[in-house]
Amino acid sequence: MIETFFGADQLDTPRAMLAALLIGLAFGFVLERAGFGSSRKLAGIFYFRDMTVLRVMFTAVVTAMLGLAFAFASGWVAPDQVYALPTVYKAQIVGGLLFGIGFVISGWCPGTAAVGAACAKWDAVAFLLGTTLGAVAFNELFDILQRLGIVPGAHTGEVIGEPSEPLVAFGMSPALFALLFTAVAIAAFHAAEWVEKRVGGGGKYLGSPVLKALSIALAICAAALFILPDPLDAPAAPAAGLAHVELLHAIETAQDHLEPEELADRLVAGGQELVVVDVRPPAEYAAFHIRGALNISLPDLPEALEPYRNRGLIVLYSNGMTHPAQARDALARLGFTNAYLLTDGLQGFIERCLKPVSLRSEPLPPDEAAKVRTWRAFFLGNESAPAAAPAGKAPSSTSDNLPALVTTQ
Repeated sequence: MIETFFGADQLDTPRAMLAALLIGLAFGFVLERAGFGSSRKLAGIFYFRDMTVLRVMFTAVVTAMLGLAFAFASGWVAPDQVYALPTVYKAQIVGGLLFGIGFVISGWCPGTAAVGAACAKWDAVAFLLGTTLGAVAFNELFDILQRLGIVPGAHTGEVIGEPSEPLVAFGMSPALFALLFTAVAIAAFHAAEWVEKRVGGGGKYLGSPVLKALSIALAICAAALFILPDPLDAPAAPAAGLAHVELLHAIETAQDHLEPEELADRLVAGGQELVVVDVRPPAEYAAFHIRGALNISLPDLPEALEPYRNRGLIVLYSNGMTHPAQARDALARLGFTNAYLLTDGLQGFIERCLKPVSLRSEPLPPDEAAKVRTWRAFFLGNESAPAAAPAGKAPSSTSDNLPALVTTQ
């Protein structure tokens, strides 16, 4: 079984960086050899004069898809070792349109611009610089754009978990989707040659033995997936879970818990890639809970949190830390490398984040006092923050019934 950098939670290690660098260099070399160092050749697809972009990209996508499907079916790679990017329809449609406009105007995309820059094309350098500055500006302004409603957030319900597993789309099996997509690619290859022949006098491969052989080979590879076992039916490999030594190391290095202040900041900022889980009984959850938290019983945690396995951050909490700690360790042994518990539990969250400044034992600096007021307004206000409960339990809005901060005694 091949363990990926993502599956091993090592994407931020030097080894992963070196692998990405080598793959990127090889990718750039292939792009340059395919002629993607020329903006004229790249822009030709928009005028139907040169369909090289379509042929190269479809070839790359189909090869990667079939290769990954065979790796899954043969057991070389487990599906949970590959990250399936969530779909955000509105944002990705708008982004695709902007990408296309930039492509047709400049003749470059970010990847090919890097190839052009390496070939000393100054227009590619200018485009790459503009792309980098635009990405940085968007990143810095993201919170503002989200508050204005210009870009969606995870709490808006616009993030669709599709596909929930690699190679699964629209409810199809991996084999069926691979066959249909391969058929589309084969049709696109023939259509590209026909268009080139009609518009630019090209299309030298139309009806040639090379195109016929390629089409037959791709169709056979896609059809072969139907006789191989479905990787999604295979039981999870024990190696996917954290070993006891690794689990103890994570605890020792404080990689098992999240401080209340950090959780509060993340939730106020929009809670991107964050799932907060309240494991208390439903009655206690209904009385008061952290805004946006899901109420899931301990036995239901593995099934309910499966869509979030190793994607973003899962934070478990109860009144104290005993049950969340035990649940976190159990999830870690099941392969959840992104499960954390809330330090000091709900009581600690209330004491450290929601307790009024006037009731603190010591005065707070102005910036910390402002944070506390922001947290109180967010978590104790009338706004609700509904979240999609994977366990089928729709979370209610945060109650104003905050547990008492001061006793009569």
